[in-house]
Amino acid sequence: MKKIAAVFILSALILSGCTGTRFSATWKDPNYTGKSYEKLLVWALSDNVAARATVEDETTYFLKLKGINAVSGADILPADRSAIPKDQEVVKKKLVDAGYEAVLTVGLIDVKEETHYVQGNYTPAAFGYYGSFYGYYPYMYGSVYQQGYYASSTNVYLETNLWDVNTGKLVWSGQSKSSDVSSVDKLANSYARAVVSELISKGLLLPSKK
Repeated sequence: MKKIAAVFILSALILSGCTGTRFSATWKDPNYTGKSYEKLLVWALSDNVAARATVEDETTYFLKLKGINAVSGADILPADRSAIPKDQEVVKKKLVDAGYEAVLTVGLIDVKEETHYVQGNYTPAAFGYYGSFYGYYPYMYGSVYQQGYYASSTNVYLETNLWDVNTGKLVWSGQSKSSDVSSVDKLANSYARAVVSELISKGLLLPSKK
């Protein structure tokens, strides 16, 4: 009985929509097969200093757990990102001189308030009668279904790009959707876990040698 109940609870959670981050689309340079970068910079593209630092720090943390020598942009880049030189060669030299071989950028694509239908929770009345038909049928017209309802949630769409510093080329890109976002901290944690899992599980980033 407990196993059956667990199945119904899990189904209700799936139907109602799980929170978290998922990648809806990804692209990889056909010639890129994954690489071990000695030093990687995580760079969030946003004017919101606090949110930017949170995303950078959280992503860096989970990359380090996987053996990637990552550095948060919040640690080395100016708070006013507009102060960063626009000249490509100047930026490249600064990155190369500092030992960076790759940059992982995170950019906001869109934020949407979306309305969805939450399926009602179904619980078989038979549970209360130990599965016996004879104890169940007198009550078969009882309420066994909790009516569903409409709910709104905030969904954040981000674009993540992995760039090779030396060539300046894009080697991987992914678009993610973070559902039912209630705070920047939760968004950053959900996103960081998802992007690191995607990069590591697909062999796009290999542990740093140092």
